[in-house]
Amino acid sequence: MDEEEGSDPIRPRHDAGSRHSKFWKGAHAVVRGLTFLLSTSAVALAANVGAFPANGVDLSVYKTYKVLPPKVMTRSGLQEDEPTIGPLIREALRKGLSAKGLAEVTGQADLEIASLVTAVSIPQLEALIYSWTYEGTSIAGTAPIASIGRYNREGTLYVNFIDPRSNKGVWLGISTRALGKPSNREKDINKAAEAMFKKYPALTK
Repeated sequence: MDEEEGSDPIRPRHDAGSRHSKFWKGAHAVVRGLTFLLSTSAVALAANVGAFPANGVDLSVYKTYKVLPPKVMTRSGLQEDEPTIGPLIREALRKGLSAKGLAEVTGQADLEIASLVTAVSIPQLEALIYSWTYEGTSIAGTAPIASIGRYNREGTLYVNFIDPRSNKGVWLGISTRALGKPSNREKDINKAAEAMFKKYPALTK
C-alpha cells in the first residue's frame, strides 16, 4: 500500500509482549462491563459490525452523553487522545450520537462514551512460484521456490456506553473494516461509526 514507513500512527508493531501489556492496562475503560454484556445480552451481528446491548436495560432513559478521551493503539503503544486519530473518533461519535437524538453535555451525563481503535496487518498469500524439473521430455517434479503475497490492513473501532451511576457498560459496539491509505482514515472511521450506530436505537420524541 502506497504509504511511507511511520506515516500511520495505528500501524502495529511486532513487539507483542510490551504492546499487549500496554493495551490491557490502558483499555480498561473501553472493556469494563464487557463480561457483563456478553453474559447477559443478545448479540446482533451484521457482517463486520457487532452490537451488544445489556440485557434488561432500557436505553431510552439515556438522553445525554460525554465522550471520554479516545484511545488509539499506536506504534509506540496505547495512547489516549492521540492528536491525529483521536479528533476524528470524537467527531464520528458525536455525529452518530446526535443522529440518535442524544445531546452532548459538559457536566454530569447519562452516558460516558469510551472508545478504542486498533489496527492489524493480515498476511494474504496470492501466488506460489514453482521450479520445474525435467527428465528428457517429461516433468519429473516441482518445488515451490518463492511466494507472492501482501498485507491487508484492518481496523476495529470499539465503543462502550457506560452508565456512570452504576459504572457498568449498557451497550457495546464493535465495527471492523478494511483500511485504505492514511489519507482516507477519516472516511474509514466515519464509515465504521456509521455502521455501528445503525444498531443503536434512536430516541423517540
